[in-house]
Amino acid sequence: MSIERVNTHDTRAESLNDTSGSDNDGTRATTSDEDADSAYDAESVSSTETLLESSFDYPIENGRRYHAYGVRHYPFPNDEQQQKAEDLSHQLYLKVFDGKLSLARIKNPQRVLDIGCGTGIWVLDYAEENPSAEVTGIDLSPIQPAWVLPNCRFIIDDINAPWQAGDFDFVHIRAMSGSVSDWGNLYGTVLQHLKPGGVVEHVELSWQPMSDDGTLAPDSALGSWWPLLKRIGEKTGQTFAASELAFESITAGGFTNIEEVKFKVPIGPWALDKKLKDLGNWSFLYLWEGLQGFFMRGLTKLGWTPQQVELYLVKVRKDLKDITIHSYLYLRVVYGQKPEVSVIG
Repeated sequence: MSIERVNTHDTRAESLNDTSGSDNDGTRATTSDEDADSAYDAESVSSTETLLESSFDYPIENGRRYHAYGVRHYPFPNDEQQQKAEDLSHQLYLKVFDGKLSLARIKNPQRVLDIGCGTGIWVLDYAEENPSAEVTGIDLSPIQPAWVLPNCRFIIDDINAPWQAGDFDFVHIRAMSGSVSDWGNLYGTVLQHLKPGGVVEHVELSWQPMSDDGTLAPDSALGSWWPLLKRIGEKTGQTFAASELAFESITAGGFTNIEEVKFKVPIGPWALDKKLKDLGNWSFLYLWEGLQGFFMRGLTKLGWTPQQVELYLVKVRKDLKDITIHSYLYLRVVYGQKPEVSVIG
């Protein structure tokens, strides 16, 4: 089951799947019924009251607020601090793409889906830029604005569960490392729900810091976070190597006309090039704001104490500020097209 956040112009409801679930352990932070009612069409789905209650019944762990609905092992918080980090990352992507919301070659899409929309910032911008398109965002938590454009809507759902949706011209996926149980299955579902000739675009920042001049020591705090994230992914069954696997996964998913574009994004303002230095500033702001949220739940699941996590993050922050460490992350954009004619038979 899913529940849809609606706007004042359109009260239609559409389910992407009809399964539900929530993690009901631990301390909770809840949102008032008044707030919930103002954001959702209460007659659009059955058992709405129960679903709303579980969707807003957020667990609190080590001072951070997490999703209540969907995957039990989703590693990142959904609180205001993490939302701020997510919106900073949106600005980083815009800087990398020279202001573009997408690099995919698609003209005049009419039905658009953003998987894992988070705060909904990409959905809102894309809906404004494409007023003839119906743009839908899907996420685990109702953290998006309640008042939106008439061609924009949001749905609470778990993309790791089966979908029951119509067809889309364009499916956008961004920043989903550590969130997907089976990328092959997800791309298969995307292919199923794209119209013939429809396009999928996956935008993913790698979690693996790199350096071309040896200034990033493998045993440094920054150099060690990739092995730690790989261990977290092994523990949860949700890989953090989505960026590295995107091209291979989309190719195996049955798409055609696949292209991959890679960008180097400096960590911090160490680069001499003006644009790269600007990108480094934005990546620093994003990583600095989101750092605790990236690691706290995952490392405590590995047996670390919150105090050990904080001590480690102090060292990471020191590395982030060190402009003698010339580290960067790859940002990969992979897009492909559903064949015009089915080859299944």
